[in-house]
Amino acid sequence: MPFISDQQISRVQSTLGSMAARASRAAEKAKAKSNQMMKMGEIVGGAAAIGFVRGKMEDKGTGAWNVPGTSIDIELLAGLGLSGAALFEVFGKWDEDALNVGSGMLAHYAGQVFRKYGSSGDFALVAGHNYPYHGHIGGAAPGMIGAGAPGMIGAEMSDALRSALSASGV
Repeated sequence: MPFISDQQISRVQSTLGSMAARASRAAEKAKAKSNQMMKMGEIVGGAAAIGFVRGKMEDKGTGAWNVPGTSIDIELLAGLGLSGAALFEVFGKWDEDALNVGSGMLAHYAGQVFRKYGSSGDFALVAGHNYPYHGHIGGAAPGMIGAGAPGMIGAEMSDALRSALSASGV
């Protein structure tokens, strides 16, 4: 019967310990990558979902999808609402997931806004409606936030913001 020395047993134990540590690190790395993929899926899924819903719900003539009676874009409102609620921990253990989906919605909205800006030079609502006092980003009147603000947040909100700023002396 062959004899195994203490040195050989020590080498086997060391090798097995090293293999277990490598396997543990690989499992941790796989879990981190899985979490990253889940986050990416939630963000892209949020963008895809809001794009699909917008395509079904928007006005076919103008592309507008606004809160009835306002010029506030529902897509922007949904993205801000979901992300804001998640930041205030409304969803409990699903806060991060909700934040990812809301971020995807906002990314979709921003992409459409800047696609329109890139093609037309106007910083407008996704639907493309330009308000009379609204033009190129560089054309903002002194003291205004920027010419693009009315198109992004809606005429009613920007009128109120402009009134508040002029009342405060800004």
